Amino acid sequence: MQAARELGVPDERITTIAAQVDGITSANGANAAPGAIEEIARLIAAGQLRVPIAASFPMEQIQAAVKLQASRHVHGKIVIDI
Repeated sequence: MQAARELGVPDERITTIAAQVDGITSANGANAAPGAIEEIARLIAAGQLRVPIAASFPMEQIQAAVKLQASRHVHGKIVIDI
């Protein structure tokens, strides 16, 4: 998150599952509807929900990951290996 900010990524384009930070969208399930996590787990187990991974980068290549995501030609999630 801090690396994204240092690269000039606007806060509204950053989402985190690891922390709650002012100005950053949290995607950690804290605001999930009751039963949502269980429903997601059920869908995954049934093979009805998949999250496509477009690319995976080590932390040392975060600039390349941000550039790829910013290109808006990505079909899937960008993963940063920490």
